[in-house]
Order: sequence, then structure tokens, then C-alpha cells
Amino acid sequence: MEDSTLPWSLDKVESLISSLYEPGQPNAITEAQALLANFQSSPQAWILAHELLRRPDEKGKFFGALTIIVKLNRESSSLSEENAQELLEHLIGWYRDSFENYTGPLVPRKLSSALATFFLHFHQLWPSFVRHLSICLASWQYFDPLSLQSSFDVGRVLDTLDLNKLKAVLWVVTSIVEDVIRIDWNTANGVHLYNSVVREATDAATLLFKGLAETQMAAVSNDSIKCLQSWIFFAQKASSRDSHVLALLRNLMPSVIESLISESRFGASAELLIDTLSNYPALLSEHHFNLLVNLFVSSWADERYSRLLEGDMEFESAQFGQLLLAFGEEKCQWLMQSEDPRSKVLLSMLCGLLGSDGYPVAENRVFVPAIEFWSTFTEVMSDLVTLDDISTTPWAESALLQVLEVVSVACRKITYPPAEEFSQWDSSDRVGFSDARKDFIDLLQSAYSLSGFQLVATFSNLVLTALNDCAWLQLETAAFCLAGLADCSKDDVRLDEALGSVFESSLFSHLSSPNTDITLRTRQTCLYLIEQYTEYFERNVSSLAPALRLLFSLLGNPSMAAPASRSILRLCSSCRHHLHAETNGFLDEYQTLAEQQRLDCISSERVLAAIASIAQAIPDAPRRYNACTRLIEFIQNDSARARELAQLPLGTKLPCFGQRCMENSADDSPGLHIALKTLRCLVGIGRGLQTPVESTIDLDASNPSEAEYDDQLERLHIQVVRIIMDIEDTFGRNSEVNELVCAVLRCGFSESEPGPFVLGFQDVTSYLTRHVGNIPRPGIFVSTACSFVSSLYAQGNPNKGTVYTTLLLWVIRLLQQSSDPEHDPELSQNSIDFACRLLSKSPTTLLTLQPTTAAEYFFLFTIQVLDGSEPLPKAAAAEFWATFITLKGGHPEASDAAEQAMGTLGPLLARSLARNIGGRASRSELDRLSEPIKRLVNCYPLAKEWLQSALGHMSFPSSKVTEEQKALFVKKVVSLRGSRATNQVVRDFWLSARGSSFAYAS
Repeated sequence: MEDSTLPWSLDKVESLISSLYEPGQPNAITEAQALLANFQSSPQAWILAHELLRRPDEKGKFFGALTIIVKLNRESSSLSEENAQELLEHLIGWYRDSFENYTGPLVPRKLSSALATFFLHFHQLWPSFVRHLSICLASWQYFDPLSLQSSFDVGRVLDTLDLNKLKAVLWVVTSIVEDVIRIDWNTANGVHLYNSVVREATDAATLLFKGLAETQMAAVSNDSIKCLQSWIFFAQKASSRDSHVLALLRNLMPSVIESLISESRFGASAELLIDTLSNYPALLSEHHFNLLVNLFVSSWADERYSRLLEGDMEFESAQFGQLLLAFGEEKCQWLMQSEDPRSKVLLSMLCGLLGSDGYPVAENRVFVPAIEFWSTFTEVMSDLVTLDDISTTPWAESALLQVLEVVSVACRKITYPPAEEFSQWDSSDRVGFSDARKDFIDLLQSAYSLSGFQLVATFSNLVLTALNDCAWLQLETAAFCLAGLADCSKDDVRLDEALGSVFESSLFSHLSSPNTDITLRTRQTCLYLIEQYTEYFERNVSSLAPALRLLFSLLGNPSMAAPASRSILRLCSSCRHHLHAETNGFLDEYQTLAEQQRLDCISSERVLAAIASIAQAIPDAPRRYNACTRLIEFIQNDSARARELAQLPLGTKLPCFGQRCMENSADDSPGLHIALKTLRCLVGIGRGLQTPVESTIDLDASNPSEAEYDDQLERLHIQVVRIIMDIEDTFGRNSEVNELVCAVLRCGFSESEPGPFVLGFQDVTSYLTRHVGNIPRPGIFVSTACSFVSSLYAQGNPNKGTVYTTLLLWVIRLLQQSSDPEHDPELSQNSIDFACRLLSKSPTTLLTLQPTTAAEYFFLFTIQVLDGSEPLPKAAAAEFWATFITLKGGHPEASDAAEQAMGTLGPLLARSLARNIGGRASRSELDRLSEPIKRLVNCYPLAKEWLQSALGHMSFPSSKVTEEQKALFVKKVVSLRGSRATNQVVRDFWLSARGSSFAYAS
């Protein structure tokens, strides 16, 4: 590549510019771009850019203007005032010539940007830039801007400009204001730039008024609107700094509103007004809003509105809808409460937008924003009135009627098209349509807060009507809407009559009949409806059996098995206390389905979990354990099948072959496939047998002796352990197997009563600690141990001390077997988390651990992790040390031992923390690392000495911090005594160590 100090010729530069536009190899274009960038860094670039702008070639002129911008941004400080004034004269001359010999906007636009860049760097040399540029263009000669008389009437000057020159002024003013908006106004230069622009506001308003009034050339009017928009952004950023600018802009808004009726100016005007209504409505006065209202109820708006309703979704047509919605959002409360007849017309129009032709998203771009408006409208109304206040609030009844009309109109638009049509849609349109339906449900739920159970009755009737008419697509829509109201109304017994009319109708018989032509989506949505109203079935047990019969009958249908099994699980879990007497019947039904191979893997898991939840509700323990025994026997059979399949050749077909499965191992490893299914089913049973969170404890219940069924429970424990050990022995190299095994163990940790999955603490300990050596993802087992020790502590197990010690030694052994703390971040993080939990529950376990070398290894390991780069283990290590430091004084039985340990470990910890805040840590880690520092200075008087020594240690990574800064840092940290302000001090020190500009406040 050529060096920037080598001479460049104009011919060489032009040749490189031309090569950018010629077809060729990408590498050649990249090389040419690099050479030209190198040229722009050269001293010759100033002169050659001038030459390029004098040449006739448009590409050369464009690059010349670009080079001027680059040089100004890089080297403006090296230009003298005389050189800068000369450059301004040349720029204005080139700009004027580019319009005189106009061949397109490419060069004029780039030159307007160059003038704006000049203003950013030399605004003090170009005062009154609006009138100065106007005069230069009008007179065809250049004037010194510093000697320009203020008595010039800018309006008269603008009147002498032809339309092209008027456009030229607008482009430069727009570019300048847009660039100034991007500048930080809190700097000294930013303040001067802001003031320079504010001084131009009056001249700019005169320019804009003339441009907006132009009717002969739409481009000028549209450029005026774009320029006005940049001034509005400027005023918005300025906020309340200058009311003078705001007043000038307000005076221009009626012209913008009037320009909406012009076909050629509608797009630009609408865009400005939509943005202003949405982001800066304070600019608009009541007069402006009144002008808009009058326009919306005019014949012009009627014609636009009709085109939109008829499905004209061209950009400007949709833009009209967005303008109407933006006005509605801003004047929502006025529309809701006003008695002005125009407000009723506007509400009717806003409602009508929902009914415009075309499917939402795919063909209709107005539906979703209209739904969002009406959701806002309904939420605002909910904030103003309650359901009980509507009849006594004058405006509320008519507003509610409008909301109900909106629901009625929108509901008809969310009906799915026929399946063959829907399948032809683009995937993004299908997703968008589904999301639009969810948006409608949000509106429906907001409307429920105002109308009450009236909506449930309405959609229940729509379900029955569609069912009676065999209108399956409409049935799907009505069922979807009714299901969407479940979260609002599921506990309301007043709805049972309306819901009963649906669930006691012919719906179930239609769904279960193989002869009906009900669409698949309709069937799935109706099952979802059942699932959403489990509380209804709890209150109306007579409907429960028909619902479950329907759901079980659909399990063998591959397309219905997923929603059917999910609904079975929800119903059985919620209604377990009504169903437990039928547990054996459910077990028999499952056995039949399994023997007939009608269940896929996911359905098996959910149905077994459902039956387990029913079994959990059996009050009689022996009967409950008998049911559990049958459930476990199903799992044992699957476990044996998995081990048999492991011996068969690859490609063996499975009973569930071709149906839904959780993973793709069926073809590659059928044994593993069944093993994973077995463990998922076992987890499902374990979770189903857990005591519901909302269950109550009967304090008066008798406590019969458990001796008669202790043996039965022990046998269940043995069976559960045997299943997981058999599967692990065969498939233990698979990390997903290990993850599921741990999930089985966790099922019993949260239980307070004996149960099949509440294994003995010694069994769990023995099982976990057998996992040593080369095992996949040992961190999974350590994470399970974390949950286990928490459950032991909660239960107050008298032998927990021994368990804690055994598990801690096992964890340390796993760490010692790892080659490096960052080799297995999951293991490192979970191991430190385990020790941290022990510190809060039994701090003496770590402090009195034997052999002592194990504890020493662990302490040094955590410091090594703290020095590492893995974020999660590092965060865990920081939390561990923050917890360990506070043992002094916080735990009497461990305080002395902790203080003694810190005598050795304190300096080592301080060095690690110093290395981190000295630049090694990432910014996101600083708050966590601040915690051990704060607690160290708060708990240990020697912390000051440790930190000072650590900052001066040879391992401190930064040479950018002086000794004075280090000393001041320690002084400030110690004086703050662990307060939140320490975090900022640490962050500032880290910045200085990284080399960022920074200084301490004295």
C-alpha cells in the first residue's frame, strides 16, 4: 500500500475513484478503497479535493466533497481562520454551481453535508448562515459572513430565489440542524453550537414558511417539511431551554396540517405529524388539534378512509390510518369523554379500522396498531372508572358500548383462513397473524375489567352458534377468545352457567367423533379451552368425567396427542381430590394405551404425571403406595426395555417410531431413546406426587402408626434408586441421562412428608458421592448436592453434619481431579456455590474439615477462580469470599477459626482483588468484586494493610496508576466502611488502571 507521505497525482486519484464503479474483483475494489482512504490522510488531499470539485465528473466531485468532510473532521484544528474562511467561500461556490449544472442530487447533497460539517467546526466564522447562504445564492457572488449587515430583510432575499436555490438553502439548513442534534450540548463547544443554531431560528422560520407555502414544486414543500422536522427534533432535545424556538415552530404547524390534503405532499406531512403526535405532542396546541379534527371529519378524509377500508394498503393509505391512530392515542381521554359529535365520528372511524379488508399482518397493516390503540383506550378507561361506576358516570356507558363494538369487529378479523390458504403464507406472516390474535386477547382481557362476565356469556353463545352451524373456523375463534378470558374469570362462580352451556353441549361428542370434518386447529383450540378452565371442572365435577373421556380418546391421534395429554395433566392435577377414588381406573387405562402402543413419549410422560398427581391425593397411605407401586412398575418395564434395546443393532424400530419424541436419538440409539423417556416419565411421576403448594395442613388429623407401610415405602425407594442406577450403569456417559437422574432426586427434596421420592439422606449422599473420576458434567451432581443440603437444613436432620462433611470432601475431590479451574466452569461455579451454602448453614464444616489440606486446597482454588476469566465461577467466588469474611462476629462458633484463617488468606485474597480492580476484571464484574472489598474493610482492621501491600505487589497488572492514587484509593475505601459508594470508587480506580481519563475528588 502506498504511504500517505508519497505524492499523489490527480490522475491517479481519479483512476482509483473510477475503479470503484467498474465491475471487477471484490479484492480490487477493497484495495482501491484502502488506497483512497490512505489518500484522504495525506497532506495533498486538501488541494486535490479542490481540483476534483472543479472537474466535470460527478463521481470525482462526490469524492472531493467526501474528502473535504473527512479532512474537516480530522484536521480542522490545523486550519487557520483565514484558510477556513477561504474554504467556506469555495464550498458555497461549488454548492451553487452544483445546482446551476444540476445532474442529480448526489453531489449537492454531499456538498450540503460538507457545509454542515464546516459549521460544526467553524460556526463562529459563519454567523447568520441562513441569510448569508441565501444572499450568496441570490446575488451570484460571495460576501464575507462576518461583515454582513443585519439589516438585510431575509424575507425579501428569499423572494428573489428561484425554487432550486430555495431548495439548496433548505438542504444546508436541514443538514446543519441534524448534525448539531447529534452533538453533546453539555460541552463548551456544544453550548456554542446550540446558541448559534438558536440565533438562526427566526430566519429559518421565515425560510420554512415560504417553503411550506410553495405549491408549484412539491419537492420544495416536502424538503421544507423535512427541514421543519429536524427543527422539531432540535426543539425536543432542547426541551424547555428556549420557548422562542417552540413558538416559531408552532406557528408553522397549521401549514403542515393544511398540506395533508395535497396528494404530492401528504406523505411528508403525515410522517411529520405522526412523529410529533407520538413523540412530541407538547408542540401542538388545541388550535392544531382542532384543525386536525376538522380535517378528519371532512370529505377528503372520507375518501381516504374508504380506500383504506376497502383494502388499499399502499404506503400512503396505511399512513392515513397511522395518522388517525396517532391522533387517537394523544387525544384518547377527549375522545372517550367529550360530547362533541366529532369525537363520536372519530371513534367510529377508529373502530372501523379494525374491520378493514384483508387478514391482519399478511394483507392488513392497520389492524395491529388499531388493536394497540383500543387496548390503550380500554386501559385508560379502566383507570378512570370501575365496573360499578359505569352506570353513574355520564360518558362511561357510551364508551363501554364502543369498546364492546370494537371487540365484536376485531373478533371477526382474527379467524384463521382455510388451512390450504394459510399454508401458502410467508412464515413471518403466519407468525405475525398469530401474534395479532394474542394482541386481541390482551384487548379482550382489558375489556373484561369493564364489562364483567358479559363477555364470557357472549363468547359462550358464539361457541354454541358456531357448533350448531358446523362453522369450524368460527368455532376455533370463539373458543380461542373464550379461553383467553380464563385468566380474568376462572374463579368466578357466576360464569358457571355460561361455561356449562359450552361444556355440557355437543362439543365433546363432535370432538371425539372421527366422522366430523372439524379442522385440526379447531380441535386443538377446543382442548386448550378445556385446559384453561380447570377451576370450572373442580366446581362442576359432573363435567369432569366426559372431559377426561374425550381427552383420553384423543391420545392415539398423533396430531391431537400433545394438546390432549397437556390438558389431561392440567385437569388431573387441579381436580385430584375429586379423582383419587378412580386411580386404579386411570392406571388400567394407561396400561391399555401402553400395551396397544398408542402413546408417544411426551404423552406417556404427561399422562403418568397426571395419574401420579391423582395418586398423591389418596388419603389412605397403603392405597396411595399401592398406586405408586403400579406407576413405578410401568417405569421398571421401560427401564428393562431400554437395557434390552442397548444390546440390539442400530436401526431397530421403536414402539413410538414416527411419533413425537423429545429428541432424535430414536434412530441412532433406540436404547438411549427409551432410557431418556423412562427418566422423563419418572421425573413426571415424582413431580406429580409432590404436595401441591396451595394444599392445607389438617392440624386435627390423626397420625396413625406408619410401621404397617414403612416396608412398602422402603421398597418403593429401592425401586426408584434401582431404576436410576440401572439406567446410569448402561447409559451414564450421556450427560442428559445424568441431568434427568438428578431431576429425579430433586423431586423429593422439597417434600416435608414421607413419599416414594423422599429418599433417605444416606441413600442420596451415597449415590452422589459415587460419581468421581471421568464422568460427563460432574457439575450437575454438585448442583443437586446444593439443593440437597438446603433441604436437609430445612428439615432439621440430626445427621446433617456428617452429610455436609462427606459431600464437601467429595466436591473438593472432584475439583482436584479437574486439570484447571476454567476447564469445567460449571463444576467450578457449582462447587463454590455448594461451599457458600454450607457457610451460611454450617460454617464449621469447612473450617474444621479433615484433612486440613482439603480445606486449604479449596480456599486457594477459589482465589485462583477469582483470578480467572470465567464470569459465572468468578461471581460465585466473589460471593463465597464476601460470605466467608462476615463469619467473623456473625457466627460465634466459627468466628475465631475464620479470623485465624483470614490471617493467612487475607493477604492472598487482597492480592487477587487488587489484580482484578487493577484492570483484569471486566466492567460487569466490578459490583460483585466490590462486595468482598467492602466486607473486608468493615470486618478486619488489617484490611488497610493488606490492600496497600496488594496494590504494591509485583503481580499488580497496571502501570498507569501512581502510588499516590493507590494510597488515596485505599484511604477512600477504608473511610467508606463498606457503604454503597465504595462501588463507584472501585469503578473509578479500575478505569484509571485501564488507562481511561480519571481523577479522584479530593
